[in-house]
Amino acid sequence: MDPYKVLEEARPMLDAVLTQAGLQVPGEPLDLDALRAPFSQWLQAQAVGREDLGFFVGLVGAFISQYLLDLANASVQVEDERISVRVPLAGGRERRFDPYAAASSLILKKGNVADFLASVCA
Repeated sequence: MDPYKVLEEARPMLDAVLTQAGLQVPGEPLDLDALRAPFSQWLQAQAVGREDLGFFVGLVGAFISQYLLDLANASVQVEDERISVRVPLAGGRERRFDPYAAASSLILKKGNVADFLASVCA
């Protein structure tokens, strides 16, 4: 899939899925900070089968990317057809990672998205 299209469709997809899951009020703007804990709890309650893994990786990767864009002054870039998030740190340093690889790991290990985001922003 085209990584630029993935980035372009991330926020509308989040809005639709979070609304369908009952985590977001239809028509209200996304408040990803307020949704961080409820989204993480909802995700951990899901039974993610192999056939659903791609969908959930896309969903969680989009949530991570958009959360960090909104709340951590991050930037999202495409390099060599891969999406990466760059989170600025103190002293001019930065943390760079693939949000979809992080999402895959979190889902497979039943990790806590809220805790992950807190650690990335620390």
